[in-house]
Amino acid sequence: MAKGQKIYSMTEAEVEKLMKKAAEAGVEAYRRENECSASQKVGRMLYKTKVLLEKYRYLKEYAEKAVYTLEQAEDVDRSLADGEMLQRFGILDNDKTLHRMQRGVVTVKMIMAHVDRMLEAYREDCESSSSPVRQRQWRVIWNLYIAEERMTTKQIAEAEGEELRTIQNDAKIAREDLTALIFGIDGLLIRILKE
Repeated sequence: MAKGQKIYSMTEAEVEKLMKKAAEAGVEAYRRENECSASQKVGRMLYKTKVLLEKYRYLKEYAEKAVYTLEQAEDVDRSLADGEMLQRFGILDNDKTLHRMQRGVVTVKMIMAHVDRMLEAYREDCESSSSPVRQRQWRVIWNLYIAEERMTTKQIAEAEGEELRTIQNDAKIAREDLTALIFGIDGLLIRILKE
């Protein structure tokens, strides 16, 4: 034993109690950390849904009009058939650039096809509901994000004859519902964590 060290003695019951207390503290710390990360995941999914809806018109246009083959580019502008010009822009330098662009376009097209199907499912659910609130939630989403002539929440509130706060709440609930549809089982975390 080194000089100045103290020796403590504990009974088996005291050691067991200390171990139990340490284990409980560890489990509690893990639970708190897990709750925080699940809450952050939900927040990120809600944010992604809102961005998808806010950029819906742009993403749809991109998916429909994006050019990622030489043939498509030539249909738009015959001068693009000039390989020297394409090399100046770094498009023909290596195959990776063109493949990356093509993969990006295909990814956006797939995402938007999925989003469109989920919007259609949500529309059908809302419109077939006997709840006027549920029916209004679809109209709010449609007018805020999807319609050609989008409206503000204030304009929707006036058109619906509702308070601004009611329309904002409808939009929030509808985005939560759409998050569950768009992200599947992960999107259901929103409902689970709120209960």
